Amino acid sequence: MTMGRRSWARLSLRKKALIIFLLFVILPTVGVGVIVQYNYQLVLREQYISAIQRNLDNVTSQLSEQTKMVTDMADYLILSPDMRQYLRTSPPLGDQQKADLKNDIENFLTFQLMSKSYIRSIEIVGNNGNSIGMGEPFTGDESGWQVQAIAKKGGLFWTQGYALESAWYGQVNVFSLIRVLNSYVDITRPLGLLTIRLDEQSMVSELEKGILNDSSGQVYLLGAEGELLLASNDQTPQDYKPYAEQINELARGKRSFSTVEVNGEPHMTLYHRMPITDWTIVAMIPESHISEQFRSAEWMMTAILAAIIVLALAAFYGFNYMIIRPILRLKKETVRVAGGDFSVRVPVESQDEIADLNRKFNAMVGTIEELIEHKYKLELNERESELKLLQNQIDPHFLYNTLDMIRWTARLEKADKSSRLIEMLSKFFRARVGNNQHQTTLAKEMEFVQAYLFLQQYRLGDKLAYKLHLEAEIEEAPTLRASIQPLVENFFKHGVDKSKPVHIVEVIAYRHEEDIWVDVSDNGKGMTPERKKEIIEAIQGSHSLEPMMGKRGALHNIHERMTISFGQQYGLQIVESSPEGTVIRLRLPLPNAES
Repeated sequence: MTMGRRSWARLSLRKKALIIFLLFVILPTVGVGVIVQYNYQLVLREQYISAIQRNLDNVTSQLSEQTKMVTDMADYLILSPDMRQYLRTSPPLGDQQKADLKNDIENFLTFQLMSKSYIRSIEIVGNNGNSIGMGEPFTGDESGWQVQAIAKKGGLFWTQGYALESAWYGQVNVFSLIRVLNSYVDITRPLGLLTIRLDEQSMVSELEKGILNDSSGQVYLLGAEGELLLASNDQTPQDYKPYAEQINELARGKRSFSTVEVNGEPHMTLYHRMPITDWTIVAMIPESHISEQFRSAEWMMTAILAAIIVLALAAFYGFNYMIIRPILRLKKETVRVAGGDFSVRVPVESQDEIADLNRKFNAMVGTIEELIEHKYKLELNERESELKLLQNQIDPHFLYNTLDMIRWTARLEKADKSSRLIEMLSKFFRARVGNNQHQTTLAKEMEFVQAYLFLQQYRLGDKLAYKLHLEAEIEEAPTLRASIQPLVENFFKHGVDKSKPVHIVEVIAYRHEEDIWVDVSDNGKGMTPERKKEIIEAIQGSHSLEPMMGKRGALHNIHERMTISFGQQYGLQIVESSPEGTVIRLRLPLPNAES
């Protein structure tokens, strides 16, 4: 014990830290990670098995329902008075009576074929020579199955899958119910033979899709005596089928699945019995496929474990860099000070306790000039920050107050026009700068447009005529700031037709159904179809029109802001553009209207 303490005491600080990290961080992390990964795989496997079992239950219920419908149809034909009359041997039927009975039975069978797509054909052969065949015409040898069905003496007999020749599709595989139709009065006297042929491929595909969800594996349908009725076509292992003893072992066990080796490869085997027919559906899935399903989760857990280890190593590196290295460096500089070198300086790189220790070390052996320089620079930076703060605090209201002072001075001097111009300019600047709010009301935005047009009219005189109209009920409707005035300004920049004596601008805001439309029209020179197409593409963001509206374009800017704020159905639209003028519409949402 004493030797161990001495050996530990002789270790360097870095080695001690490495040992502590290995014992208390790395090894526990790896151990916990392995345990978590193992248990996580178990949970995933249980969930996978539960999902397969649920699918198996659903397919069993569906297949039971289908077979019940087929057996119910066979029972109905036995009890049907029309069928008994059609198959009777005496007295013989007249031609008209035979035709009527046959027509009624065929109508019933046609309904069954149309409503049950998995039935391919229904055939009734009577001992009196009468017969009915509905569905696909088939040819082939079914005598062996018929002999076994006759031996049942009226009981239900389900065949295995077998091949027949279809007159429509060539060779196909079917799965049939064959039953002797006995007399309802004398149940020992057979009247005929009923054959209902089902589509084997359809049922197999339904079993595979419903249970395996298109994944790898095999599905078997076993009869009541363990005989193989249906099996997967392409995925069935060669020369293998589940045997009755294996199913009985599963039934006796507490779990509804087990692992069975087929051709040297383990398969997870699940089963479910059908209560009506006493059939058994068996699903076999290769363990390799199940492992492949969890491969991504396994890689993810491995990656997480590796990431944790990397983070632990990074933490150790950070611990070594941030704590051990500065302590060792301070020890080295202390040796230099002990040797008489008082020019030693330990860099201060952080604000933690070690940095504080270094700072105090520098204060003990260092120079006061560095501290003074540091303090001087700190005060200079603080002064510069204060100056920038003062510069940024210039109040835009100073401009408004100055304009108001000039306006009132002009009024006192009875310069009404100058006072009015300054008032409109002040309103223009107030609306332009605003109070850092993105939205305003239609009434305020129209005041902004009015101030702008008033200033333009004073400049152009009689050459400008404008009209503003705003419906009273939408005055408080929200819109974006600077959403209408740029459209008017765009006319003066690019749309004025100098050949016309008067330039006319109209801004009309009105309600249209569940929207608000703001139409900005002018009598300018309009635009060519090519230019109109370019502007539409610019509005939609396909490209910018730098020569016309700046880097992104005022129209594109307004349209983009509208769609972001109110939705894609709102924004700008070019209604009309011709040599007679242009109409641009701004579409806004009506408050409290459902979109």
